[in-house]
Amino acid sequence: MNIDFINKRKSINLEIIVTSIVILVCMILFSFFPVKGIFQQVVLSIVFLFLVPFLYIKIVFKDKLRNFGLQAGSWKEGFLVIPICFLLMAGLVYTVFKYTGFREYYFLGDYSFTQDFIYLFIYEFAVVNLWVALYEFFFRGFVMFYFGKKIGAYSIFIQFLFFILFFNILEKLNMDNIFYILIAPFAGWIAYKSKSLVYSYFFSIIVLVIVDIIYLKLAK
Repeated sequence: MNIDFINKRKSINLEIIVTSIVILVCMILFSFFPVKGIFQQVVLSIVFLFLVPFLYIKIVFKDKLRNFGLQAGSWKEGFLVIPICFLLMAGLVYTVFKYTGFREYYFLGDYSFTQDFIYLFIYEFAVVNLWVALYEFFFRGFVMFYFGKKIGAYSIFIQFLFFILFFNILEKLNMDNIFYILIAPFAGWIAYKSKSLVYSYFFSIIVLVIVDIIYLKLAK
């Protein structure tokens, strides 16, 4: 067997192992690093879910961010897949609201300010938007597009597993975050097909805003 081929294979395997460790370390440090207040939490989130993978892509991979989804991509593929995902997601939303205790346990019901549309808009724009953007960049961008170069469409499933593990590490694998979790494979599919985070981001934010609006309407 060709020695160069063997060495290249070993190099690829080592890269996958090291990158997987970096992903896990980011998630673990995000979970265990002590923070006080919302400002420190935001800074911590940006550092481990954006800055570290950004630097890893630029310094270690020496690659361009567009190869990790920060580009317009194929809008035809994006708009072809999105309606299918919305239809499937609508069925899941109905199932969760109808057959689970989501309405009784969802944290949004504890905040009176969300009853006012203006404050709800600010909450969705400032809080939900931030988490969606960071999750898209880290899991669909950094994780999925990296593994996509190695194993193709199976990377959608890989990023989903990492996403579930992340919420499990945070001890937030619960009904409060059920829609973030349900959205993950659909967002992955959209991003993979369109080669862009733009469409998966808009899909995710639209679904989460609609879910919050439906919840608040039903909770009144």
